[in-house]
Amino acid sequence: MRIIQVAPFYHPVLGGVEKVVQKISEYMKEKGHEVVVVTYNRDRDKSNIYKEKEIINGVEVIRLPPKFTWSHGSYSSLLPKIVSDLNPDLIHVHVWRHPHVFQLSSMKVPKILQPHSPFYSRKQIGKFTFIYYKIVDSFLGKEMKNYNVISITPLERDTIKKKFKVDSVVIPNGIEDYYFDVKSKGDDYYLFLGRVSSEKNVMKMLKGFALSKVSRPLIIAGPDGGLGTEVRSFIHKTGINAKYVGSVTEEEKIELLSKCRALINPRPYEAFGITLIEAQAMGKPCMIVGHGGQEYAAPPGVSSIRGEDNEVDISNLFKQIENDEIFELLSKGARQYSERFRYSKVLAEIEEYYNTVAQKTIEKNN
Repeated sequence: MRIIQVAPFYHPVLGGVEKVVQKISEYMKEKGHEVVVVTYNRDRDKSNIYKEKEIINGVEVIRLPPKFTWSHGSYSSLLPKIVSDLNPDLIHVHVWRHPHVFQLSSMKVPKILQPHSPFYSRKQIGKFTFIYYKIVDSFLGKEMKNYNVISITPLERDTIKKKFKVDSVVIPNGIEDYYFDVKSKGDDYYLFLGRVSSEKNVMKMLKGFALSKVSRPLIIAGPDGGLGTEVRSFIHKTGINAKYVGSVTEEEKIELLSKCRALINPRPYEAFGITLIEAQAMGKPCMIVGHGGQEYAAPPGVSSIRGEDNEVDISNLFKQIENDEIFELLSKGARQYSERFRYSKVLAEIEEYYNTVAQKTIEKNN
């Protein structure tokens, strides 16, 4: 099967969606499919910085010059012809509301859309982005009916059904199988993994941690998304037992996870939360805030404890997980629950869905 993946970014740009697209592409290549990724020649800040065409781990990557860009969005008028000329057997389009979703929606080939659950609150994304989302959903939402849709959580499935009257199949994001072989090396500290930015709710997490007065330290690891200086200043001024270590490699991330007591994700709405699964595979409980895909990735009472989006509730999360009985119960649940998300299982499900969609389209056209 000749499969075309269409995504806003691709390796070496880092991010959750980028990792998913890369894993699917390389898996399908290994399974004997012909795979081409069509993306844009940019990272999150600059354009036209990569090769226009290259092979990455056996996968052909085509990067289109964007005519204009905004935030994570890009537009190229070349896209429909490029994809059509590739003569695809199936197109897998990523990220709802991106222009390429609408540019390709009328193509008469089997098509899959994976929205990646971009259904954030106004508070998280700001007034103008929220209004833009509402306009797109209101006037272009009907285009989703031209796709077979993959949701990554039951919540996303239900949201899509309610907003767009479209059915979808739930296939979650996955993690590398080797995470399940990593043994816990202790419970030395609490850990946050992710971009250190306002959208990740990092400062409220720090204030909650300070309020908790637990003696176990908090380690913050991830690229500076605009709050690095403020985080370091807060830690210095308050004297709390916390440390921001900056970006870490995959190996360093695994080492940090193996030695933590629990992982905290303070974002009040998360599309999924892949680091929650990575932690659970090692038997590490999680602390989550608010409502969203994080409740599917780390179910409260099974592998996590949950609080509301305020400093007092966050402080109580740290206090509760200090209880050894709670910790042991959630640690056991974490290992068992995370088995569902092995990449070896998830990627096989996606390939099976590709075959189902392709066959269904053939039967429909006949």
